[in-house]
Amino acid sequence: MTMKERANKLQQKKLLFEYFVYLLVEWKREINGHTIPSFTKLRLQKLLFLACTINATIAEKRLMSVFNRFNALPYGPVELDIYEAMNSNSFTHITFKGNDCTFEKQFENCNFDNLDNQLKEWTNEAISELKCRRKDYLYMPVFDLVEITHQWTAWQTAITVAELLGSKSEEMTVENICNSNVKAY
Repeated sequence: MTMKERANKLQQKKLLFEYFVYLLVEWKREINGHTIPSFTKLRLQKLLFLACTINATIAEKRLMSVFNRFNALPYGPVELDIYEAMNSNSFTHITFKGNDCTFEKQFENCNFDNLDNQLKEWTNEAISELKCRRKDYLYMPVFDLVEITHQWTAWQTAITVAELLGSKSEEMTVENICNSNVKAY
């Protein structure tokens, strides 16, 4: 893969993440009667992991075919490309001020025309499935989300390897995630 192809893939990944955040904002608007915490880097990373894995299998990776660089860190799985983009504020429609995600005014009117329709469909399905599983993902304490991701055997195995190697992170392959014996939502 050429450098230009890698750059284009990364741009698509970041745009898809922005679409994911856009859908979370829409979901947030649907919720009444609860105070919704801000979308922090940690909250977004945990929700991204759960959304990517909810319909993923070895045969049909879906969102895991795009968000495919998860590492186990002490607070759960983190998609490295998105984490790096968060820290460098290299998105088009969202920015991070400290740990909090903020949105450009145009964000609400963004139609994401440049995004592949299949990717949008998979993202829509993942968000719908999350809504069906639990209604409280957006307003539960963020460390409850961390605890959910800590139940995954793929995370437990990878973080154990990291600790044995004296590291704070270890790769979680898509295959290991899809084959996780325990998948918690």
